[in-house]
Amino acid sequence: MASGVRKLLVLQLLLIAVTSVVFFLCYGGFQAGSVWYGGAIACANSLLLEWRRYRVDSGRALSAGTSLRVLYRSALERFLLVLLLFALGLGVLQLEPLALLTGFIAGQLGLVITGIRRKN
Repeated sequence: MASGVRKLLVLQLLLIAVTSVVFFLCYGGFQAGSVWYGGAIACANSLLLEWRRYRVDSGRALSAGTSLRVLYRSALERFLLVLLLFALGLGVLQLEPLALLTGFIAGQLGLVITGIRRKN
């Protein structure tokens, strides 16, 4: 479990770093920082997903109804986390929207790549 999460985070950070370098070279440091913030949102989202998965896998077997409730709750928690962090970045911190969104997409791409390669 820890090895899979480590690989996921390393891949996400690598994709975010590459994206950040591109934004730094094209637009400057502020945009590169916005990319990192967007990537941090994606990493937080992934960590919450993996934490929930670990809690369910290490607990007792769940009924179908309980499993569905856990799935919906996890999705709602992740959605609210991402929404609040985007609101903080765009509203309070006044980060660059395109760079922030690009960093988030780069981070999520890491989740997609590792999710496709997983066996379970």
